[in-house]
Amino acid sequence: MHPMTQRSSSKSGNDLLESAHAAIDHGDLRRARRILKKVTGEPTVELAFARWRVAFAAQDPAPALPVAEENIVAFPESADLHHALGRTLMELQRPEQALAALEEACYLDQDFADAWYDLAIVRSELGDTSGMRAAFTEVYELDCAEPLPELRFSPEQVQAWAQRAFDMLPKEIQERVADVPVFIADYPEPWIVEDAPWDPRLLGLFDGPTWAELKAGLLSGHAPHVYLFHRNLERVALDPREMAREVRVTVHHELGHFLGLDEHDLDERGLG
Repeated sequence: MHPMTQRSSSKSGNDLLESAHAAIDHGDLRRARRILKKVTGEPTVELAFARWRVAFAAQDPAPALPVAEENIVAFPESADLHHALGRTLMELQRPEQALAALEEACYLDQDFADAWYDLAIVRSELGDTSGMRAAFTEVYELDCAEPLPELRFSPEQVQAWAQRAFDMLPKEIQERVADVPVFIADYPEPWIVEDAPWDPRLLGLFDGPTWAELKAGLLSGHAPHVYLFHRNLERVALDPREMAREVRVTVHHELGHFLGLDEHDLDERGLG
């Protein structure tokens, strides 16, 4: 799952809530709980969302469900809280119920890209391919809409992390992938939502013939190459260390596809 933040919390002007979210982002749930106990005044959507995040971030997501359900009763018009309920139900492997919550979130806020994304995932799990593609199209259009947020890391930094990932490979693997260039792009090209794998938030993509196909002389019309999708990577990385890790795992994952590994093989190697 991608990281989740409450989109309107910064508008509350409540430094305690901002500190609580920062603690959650860094995995310090005890500190987040202590901070939230200091929040006074009337209940707000922002406070309800922060309390849900603390519950959801724990190892067992089950206690987050009653929190999410209570939040919906208190704030039935909040798209963020319907999305939170949907995310909780997804984590609990209850896609049919998650579907209703996520559809409500998208209805309440049609520009809520994260809700559309999770809706696409749930529709896919339920076998609704056309519905999945329609939701992914909404995500792609919203993500690519101007103005785009300022990048936190330069393309040169991303390329340097990609080179470091290459240098970490065993020498025999480096020799096999030496001629597979890595390109940095903001987002996937539009065709990605028109053909498999459809996902507009892919972190990377391998395209072209595999190593075995090259050895057999089976060419596809263009040389093998890897794309890293800069803005999608930044979406899941909070700091340089996380970004470097995501780039490394993504580069190794896509080069694994070039070498003929499937998703199961990559998962077994920790590169899923």
